[in-house]
Amino acid sequence: MTDIAILGSGASGTHGLLEILSSLSAERTALLAPVRITVIDRDEQFHSGLPYGHRSGRSSLLISDLEHFLPDPERSDFINWLEERREAMLLWAADGRAPDSPLSEAMELDWILRHEQDIRESRWEHLYLPRRLYGQHLAGLVSEAVKEAHDVAEVEFAHGDIDEITHTVEDGVLLREHDDAGRARFELRARSLLLAIGSPPVKELTVIGGERGTATGGTEEELNSGIIGDLHAPNLEHVIERTWARLESLPMDQRDILLVGGNADALEFVLASQRLRRSTAARLHILCSQGRPHYWHHDRPGESASTPLLDRLFAAAEAGEPLRASELSRTVKAELAAAIRKGNVNSTIAVLIGAVGSSLAYMDDYERCSMATEHGLIINDLLRRAGGDSLDLLVEGIDDSTIDFVPGRFREVRISAGRLVATVDPPTGSSGAAESSSTSTDRDYAVVVNGTGFERVTETRSALLRQMLGSGIARASASRTGLVLDSSFRAASGIFVLGPLVAGHTQGAAAYWHIESVIRILSLAPQVAEKLVVDLLDRQTMEARVQIPAL
Repeated sequence: MTDIAILGSGASGTHGLLEILSSLSAERTALLAPVRITVIDRDEQFHSGLPYGHRSGRSSLLISDLEHFLPDPERSDFINWLEERREAMLLWAADGRAPDSPLSEAMELDWILRHEQDIRESRWEHLYLPRRLYGQHLAGLVSEAVKEAHDVAEVEFAHGDIDEITHTVEDGVLLREHDDAGRARFELRARSLLLAIGSPPVKELTVIGGERGTATGGTEEELNSGIIGDLHAPNLEHVIERTWARLESLPMDQRDILLVGGNADALEFVLASQRLRRSTAARLHILCSQGRPHYWHHDRPGESASTPLLDRLFAAAEAGEPLRASELSRTVKAELAAAIRKGNVNSTIAVLIGAVGSSLAYMDDYERCSMATEHGLIINDLLRRAGGDSLDLLVEGIDDSTIDFVPGRFREVRISAGRLVATVDPPTGSSGAAESSSTSTDRDYAVVVNGTGFERVTETRSALLRQMLGSGIARASASRTGLVLDSSFRAASGIFVLGPLVAGHTQGAAAYWHIESVIRILSLAPQVAEKLVVDLLDRQTMEARVQIPAL
């Protein structure tokens, strides 16, 4: 039995833990005894999750520069942490020998060499840092916080792949992991639960295996066939190693890679596969709906935004006209289309992102709900941003003709005679019916990489989410990207939610449609932690009253 269970130890679970410890310390006079906290994660590594731990490669970088990745004071604390390791990085660059420290597990020498002058002059804010550095920083923060809060909390860490959550007769929460035979091999009862499991699994590619017309088997079988269904299963470096071996086993003229999609994982593969592609002389073909994504471009010298439609929309809102989410979505789309024609995409996206954030103040509850459940998601897809080393290597590959773009929509890939035959439909809006097999094209590849993004909650293969939705203990939000929550961020009695599963929720003047960035997690963690701790203290007080014998 534990007081608080935290399920998930990525950025959401870790920042949730830090804020819970802070809230408990602030309420220490109200505590009847130290609070027992159990953090559960299925991975062997805590405090990092997929993005900031071993499943991402040492080449993997943050998706934004440090200035936009963390707010102050968290950014300043992280920079101080980096400064303590600056000399070790420079020494590594000077003599080429990896330091005997966790630093060499977090990054590659190539990154230091690319940014040696910035590191030397402590210009951290505009760098796209190796992701694992932030994971190591988080682990240090947890270690310090647990020590400081030792008189108010006892924190334990446990491994478990939880696939069932139910309520107990005492109105607590029961978490279980089952084996293949259906027997419980891990079980924990908790008074309160912080559900911080992150995003659902990545979408599956349609893969047809061989003559039998059956889908391929497990991850290793797919890698042997050249299918990379998940870049991080079991981890990125293993995937790159197996892909490298496959390419080297093939003739030079058969070393083509198809990368399906243009999300963050796709750009991560461009970066992680750089040495692989150079060594094997492989050619990378990137399949996106309209070709090269509009946000996969560097800023143009001197570009500046011009958003007349948006300006008029906000002027009307300032004058008292209702601002509708659908109208904002149409305006953003129109401004972006104009920016693509003019060539000032990045500066325009920056202005549009700021405007979307301030737009909620001009909306009523209905329109904010519409943003959280529909139009915010549409706008979010339009206003993606990319930059840094990944784009540098992309441009380099385009210039030397080792990378190109294929406009169209992926339909399926068939495994035939050791090759992967991909069927691609024409882009939406092109002549002919996109769904018609007569207009689709087939081409064979050595490797096919999935970069299509995450599943929706309502369509997920996650055993836990399917159990929670199927049992009625939780309901999917209208956006189908998160769970229905109350004003205390509870999906059910005693079950609080932090992280991506908050998507689709509105709270006062706030609306949440995308909760994957650390900045958003940091903004929510104190609120959720405070409500969880208050709820827990109320439960303890009620239990104590029940146990006092009547006179």
